[in-house]
Amino acid sequence: MRMLIFGGIAALALAAGVAGSQETAAKPDMHAMMAGQHQMMMSMQASDKKIDDLIAQLNAAKGNDRIDKLVAVVNELVAERKQTMTMMSMHGGMMDHMMQKREK
Repeated sequence: MRMLIFGGIAALALAAGVAGSQETAAKPDMHAMMAGQHQMMMSMQASDKKIDDLIAQLNAAKGNDRIDKLVAVVNELVAERKQTMTMMSMHGGMMDHMMQKREK
C-alpha cells in the first residue's frame, strides 16, 4: 500500500515538473508574441497618421493637384492592404507552428 501511495505521489510530482517546464518554455514565446503585437500596433498607428496626413493634403489641395493627392492616398491604402495581407499570412503560419508545438 505504501508503494502505491509513494508511486502516486511520484507520478504527481513528475507531472507537475513537466507542466512547469512547459510553462517556462511557453513564456519566451509569449514575450515574443507580445513584443510582436506591440510592434504591429506601433506600425498601425504610424500608418494611420500617414493616411491622415495624406487626407489633409488632399483636402487642402486645389485643381489638378487634388488628383495627385488622391492618387497618393489610393496608393498608400493599397500598400497598407498588401502589408496587412502579408502580416495575416505570417500570423497564420505562426499560429500553425504554435499549434504543432502544443500537440507534441
